[in-house]
Amino acid sequence: MNLAIKIENLTKLYGKTKAVDNLTLNVAAGDFFGFLGPNGAGKTTTIRIITGILKPDEGRVSVGERNIIGVMPESRGFYEWMTAGEYLYFFAKLYGDTNADKMTDEKLALVGLSSKKNSRIGTFSRGMKQRVGLARAIINNPKILFLDEPTLGLDPQGQEDIKILLKKINGEGTTIFLSSHLLNEVAELCSRMAIINHGQLVALGTLAELRDKANLPNSDLTDIFLKLTNG
Repeated sequence: MNLAIKIENLTKLYGKTKAVDNLTLNVAAGDFFGFLGPNGAGKTTTIRIITGILKPDEGRVSVGERNIIGVMPESRGFYEWMTAGEYLYFFAKLYGDTNADKMTDEKLALVGLSSKKNSRIGTFSRGMKQRVGLARAIINNPKILFLDEPTLGLDPQGQEDIKILLKKINGEGTTIFLSSHLLNEVAELCSRMAIINHGQLVALGTLAELRDKANLPNSDLTDIFLKLTNG
């Protein structure tokens, strides 16, 4: 199996608290992978280690054959005085793209914001900002895309639009690593999922495999999640 992400015995401490506790899991190239857990389970810390923001205290992480990733964190950090076009052009240039103008236009079109290219981000709705954040995350055509709550706070139509776009991106070969509390959305999008709690891996597999693990053969992901994290 060609792996996009390999996590081995990952541990991260904050003082005496283990935010991540001997975590091991693999994500196959091209997978749409869900990464789940209650608040404080260690999800964000794990993602920050995988993406190079934090260093682990123990263990190791391998990301792809080439380190080409995109990240859409829960906290977006927009430069709201910039227009959408200026913002994406800025990030395209940071990646050294020689066709930054073309890439900016392509990504604005992909997220449905071509008509807003010259509008300031500070005037955008939350849903429009989510689209800009996604465009920024894929501005370098990443092989692996990390998403933390990409549809949080969006209305149903906005959620559906983002889900359609993510399916398209994944269908074109990008591995997607999704962290979200919207479990129905995760069940719809993801082929495999990991559930962690207190920094430890609780379950890993397809929805059918998680049902077997929880001994809940006809249940949805929410019931499985609650049983596995409250047991």
